[in-house]
Amino acid sequence: MKVLLPISLDRWRNPISTLQRACVRYNPEIEFHSFSNPVSDEDRREGEEFWKLPNLVLREPVDIARDRFDIVHTASYSHGNYVASVAAKLRGVGHTRYLDTMNLEQHPDHPVCWARYRRVLRWVDAFVAVSEAVAVDIRNRVPERFLGVIPNGFDPALYDPAIDCDADLPAEVCALPRGFPLWVAAIEPRKHPEVFVNLARKNPDIPFVALGGGVGDLGKSFEEDFRNTPNIHWLGNVDRKAGRAVLGRAGVLVFPSEREGLSLAMIEAVAMGVPILAQPKSSMPELVEAGQNGELVAQEDEAGWNDALHKWLGERSAAQMEALAVARQRAIGRFNWATVGAAYGPMYRRTLELPVRLLHGCPA
Repeated sequence: MKVLLPISLDRWRNPISTLQRACVRYNPEIEFHSFSNPVSDEDRREGEEFWKLPNLVLREPVDIARDRFDIVHTASYSHGNYVASVAAKLRGVGHTRYLDTMNLEQHPDHPVCWARYRRVLRWVDAFVAVSEAVAVDIRNRVPERFLGVIPNGFDPALYDPAIDCDADLPAEVCALPRGFPLWVAAIEPRKHPEVFVNLARKNPDIPFVALGGGVGDLGKSFEEDFRNTPNIHWLGNVDRKAGRAVLGRAGVLVFPSEREGLSLAMIEAVAMGVPILAQPKSSMPELVEAGQNGELVAQEDEAGWNDALHKWLGERSAAQMEALAVARQRAIGRFNWATVGAAYGPMYRRTLELPVRLLHGCPA
């Protein structure tokens, strides 16, 4: 079986690449083909070993027009991924199936993403969703093409609170006391960074730490808020080891996003025993059990966010510690990348059993 992953597979900060690397690593009997375009020292360092896997073949984008694959598997419907996937399906007309992992909940209230989703519906032969929230529309709209839910994951050998990773800490964080509120996300409107900024401004004596960069013009304007709030220590993008070390020092993850697939940052926080403050929307309740490993607070409830922050910062009760430990153990069983990646093997085989159609009708 030849599976094309039309993505730069060696970008370690990209959550889509991270998921698809797990597919490669934990399905050694399947031959994968993908692209390389490292953009950081971490990409080049980690990719050197990854590309030595015997079931992974390095290709160039032009090869899509020259070769035929059994399956093209994408986990993003960016324009580039969409064009590459459709091109691969057309090249293998009557043979190549198109499998899509849906990584973001879709809704008509978000017109750009909704239009892209509707476009993808016309070409995809099989869907997997990363959460129950993402699965809702697919189940209702194209049940005959929906294969099931496979969550995102984490590396339990890296995200282990028992490991001392202080050597990987950025210098600015070394000087801060443990237990700070942490932001780990791209800075963009749907993530509601203003909640984090408002919390910092309400609590000027508490240091806040932020990881991630701005997306688009609105993201850049939020960056200015991060820069201009004196107690926010904004580090921008960092590599995995530095990010894990920062998470290990955090007291709580502040994650007020309104729409997600299944956030890697949230999964990693659960794995590290760090409580999460999130909205009761989208897939967030699939990871946060209120009162057990964090709180669910509506975006507009400023007092609620502040109360939740103080509930989980500082000294924790024995009951809180036990609940966080239980959540971590569940995460190891469910979200381990080995489990997640291996679950795609049966999905590839099921995809090959489905009929190939050149163009699906777009359901109402």
